Parts: sequence; structure tokens; C-alpha cells
Amino acid sequence: MNIKPFQDYDDDDPNFEQRINRWKYWTALKVVRNEYIESKKDFDAYEFEDYLEKHYGIRMNLVNGNITDGYQVVDEKKFLIFLLKF
Repeated sequence: MNIKPFQDYDDDDPNFEQRINRWKYWTALKVVRNEYIESKKDFDAYEFEDYLEKHYGIRMNLVNGNITDGYQVVDEKKFLIFLLKF
């Protein structure tokens, strides 16, 4: 399935920067997901969360097993690698 990108905000939105960063986060997660799948072959959101925390210092927010757009940085050094790499 191919989903074309779309703009889900107005250009004069007061949360413009937050929405732009959210899309950057989702794009980076897609790349990390591919990296994770290469090592595991099966995708599991909870194992992916552990992988992301262990390798990149990010704890994702999950709701009912679904990844949301929120996260916490738990290891700043690993998170810096995430930012530089993605």
C-alpha cells in the first residue's frame, strides 16, 4: 500500500512546529522499523518499543498496542545518535 503524504495542518497553525516534528518522527520510525524487522522478521509493537529504547534511547507512547506520536527520551546519548542517523 502506498500512502501519499498530505498536510494535516494549516500554515498558520499555532502548533505548526510540533506538527512538522511529528511527521519527522513518524518518518524516522519507519526507517527504524525496517532496521528492526531485518533483525527480527516479525513486527511486534512492544518488542519494537524495547528495541527503540535499547538502541536509540526513546520510549514510545503506546495505547492498546498502537504507537502514538508521543515519546520520552530516556538516554540522551543514544537519542543524539537517533537524531544524527535519522
